[in-house]
Amino acid sequence: MDLHYTLLHAVTEYDRKQSTRPGYNRYALAHYLGAINERIEPAIAAGSTVRAALVSNLSGRLLDVCLKSVGEPVSTREEQRGGGWLNRQA
Repeated sequence: MDLHYTLLHAVTEYDRKQSTRPGYNRYALAHYLGAINERIEPAIAAGSTVRAALVSNLSGRLLDVCLKSVGEPVSTREEQRGGGWLNRQA
């Protein structure tokens, strides 16, 4: 399975599991898919690593789910706080 479908499957499954929880946002999946299509994949095409593209555009549990789906280790505390993004801008 290629990267596009791997990420689509990961966010769809994440959203499906969230749908049973209180406070579920039924519009969130569209935002997740938009992030993949409009920000993550173009960043990768421009030369960013998959990990860097995911860390720059996702956060929290969703970030970890997507990282695991592509075979990367879960995010670090620094990446979750935005340190990874700040270091790449220097």
